[in-house]
Amino acid sequence: MSKPTPSNPQVAVPPPSAAAPTPQSFLDATTIYALNEKQAKKRASKAKQSSLKMRAHLWPEIQDSALWLREDDTRKGFTTMPRTMPMFVNLIQDVSKYVANGKSVPAGKSYLVLWCRVFDEGFLKIDQEATAALEAGYTGERNVTTWREHMRVLKDLGFIDYRPGPGGPCQYVLLLNPYQTVKALRKKGWLQEDTYTALYQRALEISAIDLDEV
Repeated sequence: MSKPTPSNPQVAVPPPSAAAPTPQSFLDATTIYALNEKQAKKRASKAKQSSLKMRAHLWPEIQDSALWLREDDTRKGFTTMPRTMPMFVNLIQDVSKYVANGKSVPAGKSYLVLWCRVFDEGFLKIDQEATAALEAGYTGERNVTTWREHMRVLKDLGFIDYRPGPGGPCQYVLLLNPYQTVKALRKKGWLQEDTYTALYQRALEISAIDLDEV
């Protein structure tokens, strides 16, 4: 008597997810990123060579030793900041009236001091307020008072946050993304549209994407 042939049930295999990335898609993304990075470096190299040629044409006698060049390993004491910093400094004075009883205050000078002191962590300490105030151009008996008031303006506008410490009420400072702050100020209606347009145009020129709306 022959044994019954065992049934061979079909094993359901789920279809591959359309959203699941394939090795080829990873390769394509990596290749595209590498190409974009290579193109950016190529453009930067061409721009640098063009600048060097024009500089040599206009100042043929100048030597590198007479310039402050960041790529020179002997040069120390530099920082990184957005190329739009001058626009932020002026913008802060324009919108400060919304948090300073209708009065415009040059708190942008204090903002520049913070960026010149910060490293790449977005955080810094102000141990000597009088020194920071002097760097911002505040002198006299009320220099520290002016510094603290302008720090409050920067905080209320959303450019910074701070915490107290043994060195003062705003010793520990956090620098927030200024582009995001500008977008928030614009949403409140505090920013003139032509000012925002000028900043947006400059951001496009330097390939900054922080103001992109998509």
